[in-house]
This record gives sequence, C-alpha cells and structure tokens, in this order.
Amino acid sequence: MKSKARSRDYFFDHYLDKTPIAMAFWRSLECHRYSLEKLSHPVLDVGCGDGFLARVAFEQKLEAGIDLDPGEVKLAIQSNSYKKAVVASATKIPFKSNSFNTVVSNCVLEHIPPIDQALKEIHRVLKKNGRLMITVPSECYSRDTFFAGVLKAVGLGFLGDWYVRNLNRVFKHYHVDDAATWKKRLEKAGLKMEKAEYIIPLKTFHTYERWMILAFPSKLLKVLFDRWVIGPRGPVKWFASRWLHKALNANGKPGACYFIVARKAKA
Repeated sequence: MKSKARSRDYFFDHYLDKTPIAMAFWRSLECHRYSLEKLSHPVLDVGCGDGFLARVAFEQKLEAGIDLDPGEVKLAIQSNSYKKAVVASATKIPFKSNSFNTVVSNCVLEHIPPIDQALKEIHRVLKKNGRLMITVPSECYSRDTFFAGVLKAVGLGFLGDWYVRNLNRVFKHYHVDDAATWKKRLEKAGLKMEKAEYIIPLKTFHTYERWMILAFPSKLLKVLFDRWVIGPRGPVKWFASRWLHKALNANGKPGACYFIVARKAKA
C-alpha cells in the first residue's frame, strides 16, 4: 500500500518533536523520499534504530528490523514498528536466504567498514528481483561543505580540509562516495543499480551544517536520558517551521545525500 503524498514540512514537524533541528532537517528529507516508494513485502530494515523513520515514512508495520544498538532495538520493539526486531549486524543478518522482497537502510551503510560483506548479506536475504533502497552521503558531503568553503575563500584551505576529515570522523563515515563507486560495489555484490538520485540539495545541506554545531549537546542528552531533546518543543517548532521552510523545500542538484535503488537479478 502506498501512502498519499506528504510534504517535507510534514516530516519535519514530526521529527522536531523528538530530535534537534539539524537532525530533523536531514531526516525529514530522507523520510519524504522513502515515502514516495511503494513497498513490496516482506521488508527488512537494516540499521532500524528505534523504528521512527520506518513508522513515519511508511505508516505500516514492517516485517523485520536489525540494529547493533540493543537500546534502540528495545525502543523499536516498544514502538511496535516491526513484527520482529533483533540486535544484529548487517554483515551477519540472522535471516534465511531469499526471505525479503525489499531491504531498506537509511544512512547506515556508510558506517560499516566491511561494506562488501554487508552488501553480500543483503543480496543473500533478498528474494530474486527484490529491491534494496538506501540513503548514503554523497561525494558532496566532503567536497561542498559550507564551512570548508568559507575557510578556503579566506586562504585557509588546510583548515577546511581538517574540518572535513574530522566531520567524517565524528560521524564515523567510512564511505562518502560518488554514484559510480556505489554502482561498482552493488554490482560486485550481485545487485544492479536502478537509480541514484541526489537528495539534500546543497542549500539545504549548508543550512543543516550551520545548525549541526548546536545539535552536539543533544548527544549528551541521548546518553544520559535516552532522549535527543528535553523541554517544550512548541517554540522550537514554531521557529523552525517558519524560518527554515525555504531551505527545507529547496530543490536542485547536486546534493549531499543519495537515494539509491538496486535490484537483485532474477537469475
């Protein structure tokens, strides 16, 4: 069942209830793009987290979710987002071969050093002609950052390079690559890329980047209270929905993230 079209603002509003502005900004665009796709069940969510994206984007319970974080899996179970959610690695998926018509994975694969093994496992659990849908940072995430551009413009390019290296280190990005590189990886695993669309236009990415610094204290809240934000969200939502609406709804290419669809060969 395909849900009726919902706007980026719709998803932004939902995410602002539970995440800092920067995270809500990025996730709402991913969520919006996933919501445009029709799912073929059964579905596996690789790196499911607490299940919030799947719950909001697809508005239906998915068959299975896996994640390395036991706390997030516990939340996913409590939220009733999946028929089954388990603690497991993408490099060793605890399901039989040819089990799923669809595998989704939202901004997860870039964090996995043995990416070829993860893609091999995804290929294994997909049924013939099954689809893989993922989001991953694009080459623009490293090449076109706002702060690195400012530093380069004032003759401090070396500091810009340092900023990009550490940005990816902090977020544990092992694979920030172009579509051609992902195409080769997918083909190596037996998956044929059908599309690689840019999402998160650069204007939106730069807005996200400027707000990202203010989001770092939320990481401490997550550790201490298992919540990204505390306190009333009304004022935050009022401000963000008005002042960030234009950047949120920007379009154009290139973008800082890819939405990639690949398919397992029939034979």
